[in-house]
Amino acid sequence: MIPLKVTDVGGGAGEIREWSVGDTLPVSLGGTGAVDAAAARTNLGLGSAAVAAILGTVSQSGGVPTGAIVQRGSNANGEFVRFADGTQILFRYWTEAISVPASSTVSLADWVLPASSPSTYFGTMTPLNTNADVLKGSLVIQSALPLTPKIRNLSGAAISGTYEFGALVLSRWF
Repeated sequence: MIPLKVTDVGGGAGEIREWSVGDTLPVSLGGTGAVDAAAARTNLGLGSAAVAAILGTVSQSGGVPTGAIVQRGSNANGEFVRFADGTQILFRYWTEAISVPASSTVSLADWVLPASSPSTYFGTMTPLNTNADVLKGSLVIQSALPLTPKIRNLSGAAISGTYEFGALVLSRWF
């Protein structure tokens, strides 16, 4: 059986013809209107993300994404997720021995971020222990890295022990 197609001959009329090499089905009829993948993506209005790796190393040139869409990594300083649009999420879980006098604030060990953050950033930090309801944490946002986590004892008694903490920073990677 020979495949057939309808060809527009103008005036709302069509003509049935045989398919031949190089014929394409127009987008308006559910095709791509192209004979190769690059032309099909163009005809369908697909951008560079249509062929970008979903996971891999994100990169950019002049603010235009050129690499993967999402990158995930980790090192001794924590974990990070980077997105092609420049958004970056940095996080860390750690255990630290602390001694905080009643109703006072102390600084914890500085946090060197697990990935570079050349722009403005903001974050949050919290104690994770179930008995840490009297401790309130914060990340001191400053112009130079590393970040300095601070913990405040809201109780009327000194607190001492080993606590688990979690921190999250949102920033840009370019």
